[in-house]
Amino acid sequence: MATLIIQNGETSPPGLALETLRRFGHSIQMVKVWQGEALPDDLTDIDAILCCGGERSARTDVSDPVIDAQCALLARAHDEGVPVLGLCLGAQILARALGGSVGALDGGPECGFTEVSLNAVGREDPLFKGIPWKTHQFSWHEDVITALPAGAVALSSSRRTEVQAFLVGTTSYGLQYHPEYGTGPLEEHCRRTDSFAESGGGSQALMADLALHGPSVIRHAERFFESVALFLMPADRIHRGVRHEIEH
Repeated sequence: MATLIIQNGETSPPGLALETLRRFGHSIQMVKVWQGEALPDDLTDIDAILCCGGERSARTDVSDPVIDAQCALLARAHDEGVPVLGLCLGAQILARALGGSVGALDGGPECGFTEVSLNAVGREDPLFKGIPWKTHQFSWHEDVITALPAGAVALSSSRRTEVQAFLVGTTSYGLQYHPEYGTGPLEEHCRRTDSFAESGGGSQALMADLALHGPSVIRHAERFFESVALFLMPADRIHRGVRHEIEH
C-alpha cells in the first residue's frame, strides 16, 4: 500500500509533507499531473492521498478534465474512508469533489504570510494540537472555497479567507494555505516578481516577512505533518485487520 501524492504544479512540491511521511515509514506513489501523468484507476493499492497546489483553477464554473478526474478520485476516496489531505488547490478540489463550491477571492489574490486563526473546532482537532491558535501561514491563491460541502466544518480562517482549513467526516481535510513549503519553496515564491508577488507587497516585503515569520512557519508545519503522519495517515493502517494483541 502507498500514499498517493498528486502534484499539480512544478512550483508546488510536496516538500515538508513528503519528507515527514517518508520519515514515518510511508511508501510514496507520486503522480505529476502537470506533466501529464495519469491518476490510478482505482484505490486498491492506495492507503492515503495528499493533493497539492498548482496553477490550475478548481472554480465550480470552470471545466477542466484534469481537475474533474481528481474530483472523482477524491470523492471515491472519501466515500471509502481513505484519508485525504488537500493543500491550496488540492483543498479546493476536495471541497468541489464533495459538493462544495469554489470561486474567485474578492479583491484579488491573498499572498504572503497571512495570519490564520483556528476556531473553537480547529483548536480541538488532533492535527492542530501543539500549534498556536493564531499563526502566520504562507498563502498564494486567488480562488477560495465559497461554500463547504454538506456536513463539513471550518477549522480556521483569515481576514480575507473565511475557510482556511476544513474537515469533512473524520478523514478528509483541506488547507487553503501552504504548510508544505519548506525553506527553498518559500524563498522562491518570496523572490518572485509577478503580479501575485506584487499583490503581497512585492519581493522585498515578502523577503522581509520571510525572515520574520519563516522559522515559525516551518516549525509549525513540521508539527502539523507529524500529526498527519501519526493520526490521519498512520503507516500502520496497512496492517488494519491484523491482531496486535499479545495473548498468553
